[in-house]
Amino acid sequence: MLSITAKQLSKTYPKRQKTGETFYAVRDLNFEIQEGEVVAFLGSNGAGKSTTIKMLCGILTPTDGAAHVMGLSAGSRDANKLLGLVFGTRSQLFMHMTVYESLDLISEIYFVTGAEKKKRIQHLADLFQIEQHLRSRVRTLSLGERMRCELVAALIHRPRVLLADEPTIGLDVVAKNKLRELIRVWQQEEKTTLLLTSHDLSDVEALCHRCILVDHGQKQYDGPLAGLKGDLSGVRRLQITVAESSTRAFEGDARIRSLSSGKEFIHKYEMHTSQIPMTETISRLSQHYGEALQDLQILEVSLEEVLGARFAQRGAR
Repeated sequence: MLSITAKQLSKTYPKRQKTGETFYAVRDLNFEIQEGEVVAFLGSNGAGKSTTIKMLCGILTPTDGAAHVMGLSAGSRDANKLLGLVFGTRSQLFMHMTVYESLDLISEIYFVTGAEKKKRIQHLADLFQIEQHLRSRVRTLSLGERMRCELVAALIHRPRVLLADEPTIGLDVVAKNKLRELIRVWQQEEKTTLLLTSHDLSDVEALCHRCILVDHGQKQYDGPLAGLKGDLSGVRRLQITVAESSTRAFEGDARIRSLSSGKEFIHKYEMHTSQIPMTETISRLSQHYGEALQDLQILEVSLEEVLGARFAQRGAR
């Protein structure tokens, strides 16, 4: 079953004063997301990501086209009963209340009551490790602690779809890693559809297998994460650590390109697996450095680097 569909979805704003043109925040956007999928929704600032999320949950009304959640018109009361929503820059908790009081009230809003309410709060509190915060006032929590509570609040009514807009924004590395792992465990347990937007591509790589890339409100790519890299998917970077700073760099094969070294004991290379097999590359470098070789690391071109190049090209146009 399809969890989310968008057909010719568009959102416009009044004409710009200087050009007289209608501004399209989202334009003729089409995509489908199957039940249980975890999909990243990517794009640079102003690409239309948050506008799309807001149309899916009814905060904004589309100018043209339509969106559906579990077959129901997006923004309708019945559709919103099946949605969970997390905005990293907004809170649905009540700052003057304790976490438990906020969760209790949100449960009642979604008609989760009695023993089922207590069971659900306890289960999610255990899963997202917020038991020790339930009696604390929301305003006293750190950002990382609050975001875990925000997720519990969004999931209290067992939504079929979770829309998460920048859920790790502002978190430190430890808190981000913890939150990603908790989201991953929850999704595997409940099989809920997750549509994630994030500028932190480590979130995407940790949680998602498919992504939708938008630019100027239009879809530019829809497919597996690896497909975004295109020709760069075969590029590998190798970092060699040697015992002596005087050890000369390898220059014996043009297919193994030498990169600038950041430290005197480290040599960096780049090669493409379609031009030279990885085993041959490692063999050549091992023979060249001999006993001076202390460590060898193999790295792919990061998704962040690939998208950074795409966005830079956009800005140059």
